Amino acid sequence: MTATSFLGVLVLSSYRDLFTTPGAKPLAAAGLVARAPRAMIGLGIVGMLSQRTGDYVLTGAVCAAFSVSIAVFGPLVARSIDRRGQCRAARPTLAVALLGLTGLVVCSGTGVTPWADFPCVVAAGAIPNIGGMLRARWTAMYGEGPKLHTAFAVESVADEATFVIGPILALTLATAVYPEAGVICAMIFALVGTIAVTSQRRTEPEPAMRTAARGDSVLKSPGLRTLTLTFAALGCVFGGFDLTCVAFAVEHGHRAEASVALAGLAATSCLAGLVMGALRLTSRLPVRMLAVTAALALCTVPLLFVSSLLELAVVLMMLGVFVSPSIITANSLVERLVPAARLNEGLTWLLSGLSIGMSLGTLVAGCAVDRLGPQAAFVVPVGWAGCAALIVLSGLRRLGTTHQEDAGRSREPAPSGGAAAEAARSRTPVTAGRGARVRSGGLDEDESRARIGQRRNGSTAMAVNSREM
Repeated sequence: MTATSFLGVLVLSSYRDLFTTPGAKPLAAAGLVARAPRAMIGLGIVGMLSQRTGDYVLTGAVCAAFSVSIAVFGPLVARSIDRRGQCRAARPTLAVALLGLTGLVVCSGTGVTPWADFPCVVAAGAIPNIGGMLRARWTAMYGEGPKLHTAFAVESVADEATFVIGPILALTLATAVYPEAGVICAMIFALVGTIAVTSQRRTEPEPAMRTAARGDSVLKSPGLRTLTLTFAALGCVFGGFDLTCVAFAVEHGHRAEASVALAGLAATSCLAGLVMGALRLTSRLPVRMLAVTAALALCTVPLLFVSSLLELAVVLMMLGVFVSPSIITANSLVERLVPAARLNEGLTWLLSGLSIGMSLGTLVAGCAVDRLGPQAAFVVPVGWAGCAALIVLSGLRRLGTTHQEDAGRSREPAPSGGAAAEAARSRTPVTAGRGARVRSGGLDEDESRARIGQRRNGSTAMAVNSREM
């Protein structure tokens, strides 16, 4: 058997049993549609405004306002979902976001003063985090066991796939159909997908941990602060990279072909995520995080020397190998750094860091493109990738800490996110479905590790959320 065949068998055997549970397939299908808008809106705005105005500074500023809005509203929306339930909290916030996006499209199409775009994108930042909601439902369905780990791996790959493929779709629609098409498509996906997910009441968890959802911010964890800063730097990489790639393609007379170059990153990133979800890795999570961020930073350096779209596509394929693993590893670390009942909030802070970084990266890249040209502007993502690796290196010890629950405090199922293979937690599954809960067994870390190792029997290493960030 060739190495490729063996890898294929390994991946298929790890994932094939996941969708045998009733309700799993409809949930996964609805999730694919619902999670797409967050990945599409950013580059949809870039494609729309860059064509309507030709002003990359304005385009970057509007995208920055949208990213900051997500960063501000994200933790608030996540906490509201934890307290009130998914259906009751997600639909109203979605309505606010859709109103904002509708206003943005109208402003763009009618030529209203560009400054009217900013209040619209601020409202659009209220769009709910579907990835976190889906992980809460998988936890209610499977409790604890190999299927839950596999479900989290699938969620991570789906997140990464949409955050790579979604921008390609948005850019293609904006350039090949008409400028507002990418944003409008994202709005349709958001409406249909979110309603489809929240309508599946059987798998919706009860509003849990109302008292745990209150209190001090989970950002008190030094390790989470390190990861949030790392994600902010990575956001600068991705935000600056998207805009600069579009400008580079335009300069070479192939605006629409920018999506072809990004397809190489999509393919390798998704493949890397699938493989990582199927493997049981034994390396320590902080060390793994340092390795993948350093490798990603090194792979950005060739961007400074590309001279054609073909060369750009090759570099993107190399980058894709480390994009998904870096996001997966970071989210796996979050589960060890924050209380289980506030995992949704912890993961949302990573998304906020990513959004702030994307706003800054897009703004700086827009200025660099206008003043230096697309080729020289690649220094923006390259520099920020190096910063991300340095942040991880400086906070390596903080990333190795594990959150300890207060004495006598019960542990509830994580509202979102997943369990790393190394996570030292023991959960007692109960009946799946609406209202399903998972209670702590009260084990210490070493005993939890031992028992989980006995239960796994070769189950796959979990891979968590990607860029939904």
